Amino acid sequence: MGVKDQSIDSRSMLSRAARPRNGRDTPRLRSRARGRAPVIAHFRDMRWNPVVQGMTAGLYLSRVIAESSVGPWRPIQLLALFAGSASLSLAFLALLRKSSAQTWPLYLLLGYVLWPHVSPALSFTLLFIVLAMVWILNVPDLASDRWLPIVLFLVMLALYVNTLAPTVLPADSGEFQLVSNVLGIAHPPGYPLYTLLGKLFTLLPIGDGAYRVNLFGAVCGALTVAVVARSVRRSTDSAAASVLAAGALGLSATFWAQSTVANIRSLTALLTAVCLALLLRWGESRSRRYLVAFGACFGLGLGHHLSIGLLGLPFLAYILTQSPRIILKPREWAPSVAAFAASLLVLLYLPIRSMTGIPAISSWAGFVDYVLALGFRGDVLYFRSVAELAARIPLWLNIMRLQFGPVLPWATLLAVPSLGRRDWRALLLLSGAWAVNTLSAITYRAPQTVEYLMPSYVALALLLGHGLGLALRFRLSRPAGAALAAALLLCAVSNGMTNYSSFAELHRDTSARDYAQAILEDAPQGALVLSNWHRATTFWYLQQVEGLRPDVEVTYVYPEGSLPNEEVWLRRIGEQLAHRPVVVTNLFHAFAHADYRWIPFHGAWLVRQEPPTDLPEQMVGGDARFEDGIHVLGYELEKNDLVPGDTVRLHVYWQPTRQLQNDYSTFVQVIGSAGVVGQDDIVHRSSRYLPGETRVDLYSFPLLLHTPPGEYRVVTGFYLAGDGGWKRLRVGESDHLNLTSIRVNPGREPVATLHPMSHHFANGLRLTGLDYDRSISGQTRLYLHWRRADAALVEMGPWKPRFAGPTLVRLTSDGGLVAQGSLSNLGPGSSAMLALDMPDGLEEVSLSIVGPDGQPVARLGPWHLRVGADLKPSLPEKRARYIPLGREMAFVGFSRLPEMTKPGQEVWLRPRFLSLRPLPADYSVCVGLVSLQAASRARRGLGWEQKVDGTPALGAIPTLKWLRGWLVEDPHSLTLADSAPSGLATTTLTVYDAFTLEPLHVLDERLVREGMGVHLELDPILVE
Repeated sequence: MGVKDQSIDSRSMLSRAARPRNGRDTPRLRSRARGRAPVIAHFRDMRWNPVVQGMTAGLYLSRVIAESSVGPWRPIQLLALFAGSASLSLAFLALLRKSSAQTWPLYLLLGYVLWPHVSPALSFTLLFIVLAMVWILNVPDLASDRWLPIVLFLVMLALYVNTLAPTVLPADSGEFQLVSNVLGIAHPPGYPLYTLLGKLFTLLPIGDGAYRVNLFGAVCGALTVAVVARSVRRSTDSAAASVLAAGALGLSATFWAQSTVANIRSLTALLTAVCLALLLRWGESRSRRYLVAFGACFGLGLGHHLSIGLLGLPFLAYILTQSPRIILKPREWAPSVAAFAASLLVLLYLPIRSMTGIPAISSWAGFVDYVLALGFRGDVLYFRSVAELAARIPLWLNIMRLQFGPVLPWATLLAVPSLGRRDWRALLLLSGAWAVNTLSAITYRAPQTVEYLMPSYVALALLLGHGLGLALRFRLSRPAGAALAAALLLCAVSNGMTNYSSFAELHRDTSARDYAQAILEDAPQGALVLSNWHRATTFWYLQQVEGLRPDVEVTYVYPEGSLPNEEVWLRRIGEQLAHRPVVVTNLFHAFAHADYRWIPFHGAWLVRQEPPTDLPEQMVGGDARFEDGIHVLGYELEKNDLVPGDTVRLHVYWQPTRQLQNDYSTFVQVIGSAGVVGQDDIVHRSSRYLPGETRVDLYSFPLLLHTPPGEYRVVTGFYLAGDGGWKRLRVGESDHLNLTSIRVNPGREPVATLHPMSHHFANGLRLTGLDYDRSISGQTRLYLHWRRADAALVEMGPWKPRFAGPTLVRLTSDGGLVAQGSLSNLGPGSSAMLALDMPDGLEEVSLSIVGPDGQPVARLGPWHLRVGADLKPSLPEKRARYIPLGREMAFVGFSRLPEMTKPGQEVWLRPRFLSLRPLPADYSVCVGLVSLQAASRARRGLGWEQKVDGTPALGAIPTLKWLRGWLVEDPHSLTLADSAPSGLATTTLTVYDAFTLEPLHVLDERLVREGMGVHLELDPILVE
């Protein structure tokens, strides 16, 4: 019996089972039927009534059009808009009616017609569900249709190319771009298959060599999606399930990310998908050719990455359950084993290439060690105790939520029974592959768990697609199945829409090339560049592929056992500085005690034993003399046109004119009418400086995210810090020197928020989010995220721009004003953050805005009708936090913070972070406890303090993988020392670059004034 026949038979059996056993209707059944008949008939009339459907669609369309305007509508305008929308909808339905299309899902649009708030997200959600249901109900599922996987491949490839990384990348991606172009050998296990295939892509006449290898990742990702879609479609005969599986995988965060850069994970996912699809096809047909193809693909996968080898367990289990006696039939399995062995010949690339110029492997033992990556064997099953697994399972759940959203993982779990009833062997294969990869990834000690889980993402998508497809065919009615499939498709698409802005931003990121190219181009002749791994691969690519500055030597400085890393760097510097110029990418705190001069050099540092004597041509000269013999020579500003959150980069050149008796600190501030919006300080050992030597200070700091647009002064100065405070040196009649000015413009995208919303006002402003911070005792800060509507295509009527003058935002309680702030005149499509501080203890507050004319600006409700002026935001919980750290992330509080602990007891500190943008760097998080009585002394290195740091989420979710809006919990285990004093202790937190150790700045001027410029002191814990 075929698949179609099974479907018909099961439905007929279900129909017969529902009849009375005697074959006749009972009186009770007849009475129920008579009672329901008019209702059912009326419903059917409504279902097929094109007039009612057209009116529903017209109401929906008119509301969506009305709410796309800038300003409010008059009732007569809305009536005309509805008439036009209804006429258009009725005409379209008349065309569909000729083809007997089922259009009754249009009634779902009434959900938004009756919704009491403006919600573009809800309007899109319902429209997507309706269109998906109409497609599912009216497009037949033809088993012979092979175009769907091809269409999905082209669509996903176009998406990935549109968000592809534009050029060379740092770290491992830069290494893969290099070895693919020059046929080199990557780090163990070598990745010969990836290198050879990547080399083929470097022959394409498009972009630079690095871009072409990135394109290889996009093709692998799109092919994986197509393979998954084809497998689901062939097994279930469901186009909807096929599209869902493809969308769930292809639009997930890490899979999408790996499909836009040079990496080995996308090829791992492709080989996993092909292996699973071939085995499922073999199980259906028992054709030997599929088993042979599987053997070849499995061998290529094993030679590519050993993690695929672990999937051999579920692969073998599936084969044996499908054919228990296959072991007794060598003719069945011998060709597959031969294909498997032949595919491993790709590994010979490594010794052959080693003999022709790249001495990575010199012996058979070295070959085995390299291919098996034995240097990493200590990381396998590293986390295996019950306590460690208990800590990592919540991290895995967080990863699944970040990848697929809150619904799709649970939908997969619900889809499993459908697959188990129809094909338990397929369930064994797919769930086994998922379980084996998940277990190996979460127990592996490596800061890339989100990437190591790629095979499990593929298995999950196949589980979801197969389970849903079988449920649609055998367990759900066509309308119910259409509704379920449409809702799940919406979840996949919504996940992709959330991720798109991050990948669009990364598509424009050329920072890795800009950094390395500037250093290489301006490095002294024959210089040595000592680099961390993150930067080294970019240097090597530019030198070996593009031929840039071959006279410069770039050396990766790797850790050497237990020796502190900064001592390794200092030794390397000391060995070479007498022979040639040295440039370093890292500036550790321990370097301050070395007798070298560290000259800022395009984000790196040029090391010198003698002070510099020449000044750069681009320096803006000056002649300002501070008291105590300090002479400011000039400055160099990288750019003077910024937006809130941008980094100010400024060089200041100065020299002591005589021997200084004190160790002064220097500062730079950006000052406007709102006060200081950005600051950086440098501590100097100025008493050791030689008279007349030139000092070069690099200041790099971000502006506050709520910096109002406008002109700002950039000032600098010197001060002497002591126990009694600090004292500034004077220059003329002032205690600071005005250097230059900068212009701050409105931002383009609203800052990420914990509480997204969409409240429209009649002047074109929209409140997109609201965040709270109670870090300061007795005060609640509200961060209001605003955006001005985009410019309309037709500037007339309700779409006419209303961008005249600044707007006053007011917070009131019981009729009294509690806080207010001015929102600058924002242009179309621009955004701004406004910070308002109000006292604690308020039960209710109202938010309103006032236009330049002093009149309240109305809020807009459904159809953009005026609904009043006041908005009543909810008040936050007691420990609400929203502390921006640079423009990278915001600390949003601790999760499950204990109230008390004891010496010798384990304490879990779980800070939570909201990613404000896709992060291009690896950051580490340091948390700890400090005695509350000694908190101010601990800042100076005194008093009791205990800390622990590491990669976020126990290494599972490094920041280099974070996308905009990600909410990540980062647990840290801290065992208090027996010497910990009793009393209140304060939790501390610092986030810093894992390579350069530069901390992120706290972008809250209130906390900075309390001495928390980079180190936060937060909630208390009682130590008994």
